[in-house]
Amino acid sequence: MKAIYQRELRAYFKTPVGYIFLSAYIFFASLLFALINLQGQNTNMMGFFSNVGMVFVFVIPVLTMRLFSEERKSKTDQLLLTAPVRITDIVFGKFLAASTVLAIGILATMLFVPIMELYGTPLIAQTVIGYLGLFLMGLFFVALGMFMSSLTESQVIAAVSTLAIIFFLWVFGGLSFRFSEIITGTFGFLGKTLDWLMNFISIQNRLYDFNLGTLNIVPVFYFVSLAGLFIFLTIRVIERRRWK
Repeated sequence: MKAIYQRELRAYFKTPVGYIFLSAYIFFASLLFALINLQGQNTNMMGFFSNVGMVFVFVIPVLTMRLFSEERKSKTDQLLLTAPVRITDIVFGKFLAASTVLAIGILATMLFVPIMELYGTPLIAQTVIGYLGLFLMGLFFVALGMFMSSLTESQVIAAVSTLAIIFFLWVFGGLSFRFSEIITGTFGFLGKTLDWLMNFISIQNRLYDFNLGTLNIVPVFYFVSLAGLFIFLTIRVIERRRWK
């Protein structure tokens, strides 16, 4: 796994992908920080975290689109799959490499914390928990993007499909209407079930506790379990391809 991890991490910085992701994320995060915190001279980063998650929706598909799609298109996946290395090591090596680039971007924006000391006393515990939530959400997005990349040899299709799914999850949970207000009577239970489902899958709802500085086990489990699910699905896809 170590060799795969090092190979993938180097690939991010031998190609424009890693630089595009980092520059786009840091630019838009800095813009949000300037508008929300610096302009308002505010040391509470709840507003920043509530908005910067949306940046991940658009930039993480760029980070993950090449993980397996590029291998399939260039046919180098056959060399990888026939090498004496476990599928689990291949998948985790690629996942950890993408997660490392993600972590670099997040750590870079943590430099905002000492800047806020110019305007007051930053809420360190709340800020750290907010960044933790952002990172866990990013891991889920990376795992999802990796899975979509394993399904196609087109990087564009991998990126667009990842973006579409993440965007749907982000927007769907933020809808203001309630199914229980539309579906009533005999099928009222269905409306309540759909309301619960919409609330459960909402990424914004899961980030809310982190943004408040509250470390709750439910959102942690939500992001970690979904990341684990898509890593598992990716392993299954690659295993099926190896034995074809």
